Amino acid sequence: MWAVCVTGGLTRVVLQERPEAAVRLYCLPPAGAGAGFFAPWVELLPAWAEMCSVSLPGRGSRAEEPSLTDTAAVAALVAEIVDDGADPRPFALFGHSVGALVAFEAVRTLRASGGRLPLWVGVSSLRGPQDGAYARGLLPLLMGGLEGVGQLVGGPIPHRLLKDPVLMAVACTPLLADCLLLLHHRHRDEPPLEVPLALYGGAQDPTTSERQLLEWNELFSTAARPRLFEGGHMYMHGQTETLVRQVAADLGAVVHEAVPAV
Repeated sequence: MWAVCVTGGLTRVVLQERPEAAVRLYCLPPAGAGAGFFAPWVELLPAWAEMCSVSLPGRGSRAEEPSLTDTAAVAALVAEIVDDGADPRPFALFGHSVGALVAFEAVRTLRASGGRLPLWVGVSSLRGPQDGAYARGLLPLLMGGLEGVGQLVGGPIPHRLLKDPVLMAVACTPLLADCLLLLHHRHRDEPPLEVPLALYGGAQDPTTSERQLLEWNELFSTAARPRLFEGGHMYMHGQTETLVRQVAADLGAVVHEAVPAV
C-alpha cells in the first residue's frame, strides 16, 4: 500500500514506507507517466533508501485535473514537497526524461529560496536545457505523427488505444502537456549547482546521445560520466534491475559519506 500526502498542488507518494531508511529517493517520472512508473524499483532498492515519487495533476488518480505546462510552477511544487520540514532525513532526486528537467529546476528553486539541497541528482534520458535544445529535438517528433509519439514513449502505440479515441485522449493529454512543458522552458544562466550529479541513458536512444547527456556537466560543479544501458529512450524497461543497482551504487557512495552510520 502506498502512503500518499498532498502538499500544495502536488501529491507525494511513498511507494514503500521505510521510516528507518537514511535517505529518501524522489523519482520524477517521464512525460505522461504517473508515480507508479517507478513501482518496480521498490523491491530492488537497498534498505537505507525510502522510495518516493510525485503525482502531478492530469494523470493517474488526478486525471480529471488540468495538467501543468509551466516548468517553474512544477519545480516549485516539487521543491515544496521534498523539503516540507516534516522529515529531517536527507533526500536525493532522480528524474527520467522530462522528470530530469523538473528535478534540475526544483534544485535551483531550493537554492534560490535557501532550502535544503539534495545529496545527489540523477539525470536520465534528457539532454541539457541550454540553447533551446528541447524545441529543436521535440518538434520533429511531434510532427512525426504516431511514429514520432512512439519514439517519445519508447515503443509503438498499443492497438487498443488506436481503436478508442477517448482512451487515446486520456493517454496522450498528459504526454502532450509534458511536451509543452519542455517547449515552454526557457533556460537561465546561473552558477553551477554544487550537488553531486550522475548521468544515465540508453545507448540507442534516438532523442538523447551520450554527447548530449554530457551537456549537464556545464550546470553542475562536478562532472559526471554518462552510464549507458542497452535500449532506447525507455531503456529502463528492459534494464530495471541493472539500472537500480547502478543508481544504488552511485547514490550509496554519497550517502555513506554524508551519513556514516549507513
